[in-house]
Amino acid sequence: METIHITHNPFLIETEFLINGQAPAAGSKINAFSKKRLQLWVEQIFDELVELFNGCKQFQVEFKGVQADFEDVKEAAEKATAKGLEIELSYTLVEGAQERLTKITEFMTRLRYESEKFASYLEQSDQNAKKDFEEALDNDFDAYVVATMSSGKSTFINALLGQDLLPAANQATTATIAKIYDDKEVGDTFIGERFDRTGQLVEKVEEVDREILQKWNSDKETKTIELHGNIRAVKENANIRLVLTDTPGPNNAQDAEHQRTTLGYIQDSARNPLIVYVLNATQLGINDDQQLLRLVADTMEKGGKQSRDRFLFVINKMDEFDPEKGESVEKALENVKAYLEKNGIVDPIMYPVSARMAYLLRRQGSLTRSERNDKACMADLLLEEPSMAMPQYMRVSSSVRQAMEDKAKNDPALVDATLAEALLNSGITGVEAVIDEYIAKYSFPMRLNRAHLAMKAALEEGLQEAELNKQLDMNEKELEQLKAQIQDLMQRREQGFNTAAYQETLRTERPDLPGEVQVQLDEAEARVLQHIADLGRTYKGEASESEASAKLDRSAQDIQFEFNRVINEYERAFKRSQELTKERLHEEYLQQVKALFPDSSSLNLPAFKVLKKSIDDFSLNIELHSNEIQTKDVVVDSYTVSDFTWWKPWTWGDTRTVEVKEEQSYVDLHDLWKTRVINIRSQFSTLKSGAIERIESDIQKLVDNYLAFLDNEFAPKFNALLADLEHKIEHTEERKEAIARAEEEIAEIEGIKRELDSILQI
Repeated sequence: METIHITHNPFLIETEFLINGQAPAAGSKINAFSKKRLQLWVEQIFDELVELFNGCKQFQVEFKGVQADFEDVKEAAEKATAKGLEIELSYTLVEGAQERLTKITEFMTRLRYESEKFASYLEQSDQNAKKDFEEALDNDFDAYVVATMSSGKSTFINALLGQDLLPAANQATTATIAKIYDDKEVGDTFIGERFDRTGQLVEKVEEVDREILQKWNSDKETKTIELHGNIRAVKENANIRLVLTDTPGPNNAQDAEHQRTTLGYIQDSARNPLIVYVLNATQLGINDDQQLLRLVADTMEKGGKQSRDRFLFVINKMDEFDPEKGESVEKALENVKAYLEKNGIVDPIMYPVSARMAYLLRRQGSLTRSERNDKACMADLLLEEPSMAMPQYMRVSSSVRQAMEDKAKNDPALVDATLAEALLNSGITGVEAVIDEYIAKYSFPMRLNRAHLAMKAALEEGLQEAELNKQLDMNEKELEQLKAQIQDLMQRREQGFNTAAYQETLRTERPDLPGEVQVQLDEAEARVLQHIADLGRTYKGEASESEASAKLDRSAQDIQFEFNRVINEYERAFKRSQELTKERLHEEYLQQVKALFPDSSSLNLPAFKVLKKSIDDFSLNIELHSNEIQTKDVVVDSYTVSDFTWWKPWTWGDTRTVEVKEEQSYVDLHDLWKTRVINIRSQFSTLKSGAIERIESDIQKLVDNYLAFLDNEFAPKFNALLADLEHKIEHTEERKEAIARAEEEIAEIEGIKRELDSILQI
């Protein structure tokens, strides 16, 4: 039996593997896992071990890490065992992410306000480091609730809130995006704010209710709604604030931009936000959600375990099945699984619930007669019929199972143990416990990692400055030599960075469209063309005018969905193109700095080496900002908004218009499609052309920003750094003071780094 030790640090994203006490060989595939998050390799590790040991299937695995990661290792081991491996699994658990996040947040806050030097390092660090620092301190966690109509989405959210707040069973509920912020200080009511299309606050109500929200939803000027109040399903936690977003129904949104926004939440594989997808167990497929599910399937397939973990399939309205009538819950869930798998979602993890029952149990205030009757009937069903206890159908870890039981038992809205059991059997606390697990597994470690990187970047800049001053502790001969080298450096800089020829070359020979991005665009286009071809094959035979119009209407919705999906993919291509272009420009910058410091034995003074490192580390602030995006004002109904879009609106035309000759009573669908498909393909071709134009424009702007950086930021920083050095060389007392301060600062920085490491090490 082979012995495998795995020590995984999710905060630094580091893994140490020991194979029979030895590090893996240099060429081992397992080494590639050492700098990746566990969820990206855990499902492959046992296959790699079998290959490494030429088919050996007996392993003793000792894991050291946090609870959430161990649960994933355990699940992978169970799957490997089912395939014939023999695995003995033991573990050593370390302090979890939440406890460490509390420590590092307190540490960061203390440093920021008590250490003037650290605050100055952070202020001088690049924009990305400051952004990471702020986001690490931000405790908002987004969970997006997605569903088509009649799924009971509003009832599900109301069950989490413990209030009859969101309007239910009303198409108007899908008209806007509603963000619900957990705020325990508000009390038992919710503050409501309504924003228009320009993002301006147009109305605020201190105690909002369902009637007000229904009115806001139906107002065409409403773009978004924000609610602040106590989400009862969530305990107070200094490290996290849940933000529930009620998304518009993707096939019923009154605003096309809302559909694109909803699709964007699903497609966001960079931030990986949690998606709670609510399905109606009693009406599968009738709401035309296949497109949305296939988008989910594509997104899940592209990533690792996190890409699957972030989609929670909540199967609602389970209380509508009655075992006494021969209706099997297990059979119903098999049907849901088959439906999801038919739409490309392999082995889905489902969470059956009765949102209606959970809502009635948690509802604050009096219930109507009808609600009291529903509550009594559902309580009898969930408590007396063993097959109606929903947690038994959930594939969750032992820690989640314990958490869901604790949530039901300690729910503040319930004082009766029997009702607590009914709440547990409703399945709602299972969903809440899984959300908690996702936060612990992904959100907390990610924030710790960002905090670490931000602090490290700020400290490294401070360390460079202090090290440079420390190196000024040299004799007169060395000081004169350094002074001469600085003069030579100034001349080389004038002949390099500052020449008009260099800048003109960069401006005219801008980087090409990155190959990776070109592939991304081509793949999106190929999929669209295939989709159009598949849709065209359904246009055959004859149909009445009304049937043809209905078919065109469905096709219009289908193509609109694909149009919005592609826009989001192109938006990601923009970001990736910018990242790659910035990497190329940074490499260009480093090459130019290298040219300023030619290899020479006469340039080996430690101070000169540190000087080069300092210039290497200048922050290239060349990001594209919103004010660089060309905008235009457009009139929407009765008010004016700024249009930031790079694409033209979908203009397929009036798809419902069907030309029928007087003597005919039917429409030839093939001919009908032929008259439409050219325009459809043209629309998507124009979309791709617009995307390429935008990418090339962004690349040019980044080059322009880089050249502006050389003139406006690099030159002043460079000159100030060298002038400061020359000044200290000339003034002995100031140099001595700088050396003494540098030693103190280096000691302070090293102390901060040690304390930071102690928080993150496992």
